[in-house]
Amino acid sequence: MNYPLISEYIEAIKSAGDNFDKLSYLRPVLDNDGQPVMTSGNFAVVFKMRDEQTGKLHAVKCFLREQEGRAESYQQIADELEYVSSNYLTPIKYYEKELYVNTRNSDEKEFPVLLMDWIEGKTLDVFIRENINNQYALEMLAYQFNKMAAWLLTQPFAHGDLKPDNIIMKENGQLVLIDYDGMYVPAMKGRKAREVGSPGYRHPSRTEDVFDEHIDDFSIASIALSLKAISLKPVLWNEFGGNDRILFKEDDFRDLTKSNCIAALQDIMNDTEFCTLYGVFMIALAKNDLSQISFRLLNINKSSKEDLQEVVSLYIKADEFIKAKRYGEAYKLFTLLSRKGEKASILGYNGLGYMYAYGLHVPKDEIKAAAFFKQAAEKGWATSIFNLGICYEKGIGVDRDQKEANRLYHIAAEKNYGPAQELETFETSSYFYFSSKDWAKISAERSNIIVSKYYL
Repeated sequence: MNYPLISEYIEAIKSAGDNFDKLSYLRPVLDNDGQPVMTSGNFAVVFKMRDEQTGKLHAVKCFLREQEGRAESYQQIADELEYVSSNYLTPIKYYEKELYVNTRNSDEKEFPVLLMDWIEGKTLDVFIRENINNQYALEMLAYQFNKMAAWLLTQPFAHGDLKPDNIIMKENGQLVLIDYDGMYVPAMKGRKAREVGSPGYRHPSRTEDVFDEHIDDFSIASIALSLKAISLKPVLWNEFGGNDRILFKEDDFRDLTKSNCIAALQDIMNDTEFCTLYGVFMIALAKNDLSQISFRLLNINKSSKEDLQEVVSLYIKADEFIKAKRYGEAYKLFTLLSRKGEKASILGYNGLGYMYAYGLHVPKDEIKAAAFFKQAAEKGWATSIFNLGICYEKGIGVDRDQKEANRLYHIAAEKNYGPAQELETFETSSYFYFSSKDWAKISAERSNIIVSKYYL
């Protein structure tokens, strides 16, 4: 069976009241140009619709290609989800011969549609991209995904195609799964999969013969590991992330020994939760399911703004000690911050780098200064990225490398870091942001703004 073109569906949806059978109460939501709001892929186009009577928003999925067993599969999925009470899923209903379309592409004139709730929010990759400098948001995303993942592992069904495009983050922080084309439910036991998931998220050995409640397990493990890694070291997103992946690509799973991404994760292995998720990932890769482990291994601690405020408070106190030339007390606080946790350590490393760079309370040691700046820079802290750039430009604790300095200045500028943006060309610089000359000019209030902008 051939299906209409997207343009033909659009014309049919514009006159939804006349062209729908049972769903004639729906009307298209229009954009600023008066066109129906829609998204499209290889197999379907989805329209945003409003219930004319209640105002409720729905998504209507219209198909572009034939898929064997579609009607039966969707009915089985709808029957399963009818008795699942969860905010992670949206109810669906399949309508055969529901939408009349005047098409030249097929002898048929009435076509099936899938009705779902419209989920307002951002896909996982968009959310990460927009919040890559927001430590709290990244930590909460990892927490929310793991919470959903732990729930999924206990269910008798599986989504079948877990990837950023199919996971929506609502404004209230709730995650919702969409696109159930590849879903497995118990009624499908013994059948072959209609699709095998997306490259970069599916197990490398997955085929259409692998179709049970565990087909999400590897995707869950790899996404959970990726999100945790980015929350600890946001710079990983800039290096390995992309429109079609969070961190990993398909080749990484085929040979971990050749994976640059896996190698880049080694310096965050000191985080207990990350190590646990890494172990879960390795089991999923080896077994292609997680049936032998407890879903509780995915539980990670929920970050809180109160904890971040405590970090900010300690950092401001260290700032006050520096201004008062009470360097010993400042050194103690920076050391405490460096050992307190991932968020605090970034600020601690930057502060210790400053103190070693100028020999405050400790012997001047440019190599240690550069090393501390590098530790914070690798976690995405713009101040330290900029300071490390100065180290490379001036040869402070590292070999002079103007090209690397320019690269770091550019990264700092992209993170809206003031001093880096003020360099009209990334060729010269003569100060650390927190230099002995400039530090006294930075008030506690200003320090609070700097830290809060990055974390909160």
